[in-house]
Amino acid sequence: MPPHLIDGQPHTHDHDRPRRKREPGEALRIGIGGPVGSGKTALVAALCRQLRDELSVAVLTNDIYTTEDADFLRRNAVLPDERITAVQTGGCP
Repeated sequence: MPPHLIDGQPHTHDHDRPRRKREPGEALRIGIGGPVGSGKTALVAALCRQLRDELSVAVLTNDIYTTEDADFLRRNAVLPDERITAVQTGGCP
């Protein structure tokens, strides 16, 4: 969508910007966010199961105080343990 006006002011959308091309060998990073209980970890597990045989997949979880999400992914064997890392931020991510 080309730039347009809202209340007389120029307006664009992030999805309208040209995409940056990844360099050869550069990792594709996917960030998943949402409120507690919205299914983020379940989505990560499903993506891992779907992609693990075709791509080199790793997960970095970001929990404030626990390693709960990483532990869930490990218990469910969605990836080898060494491909799952938990980061405890100790505050808002």
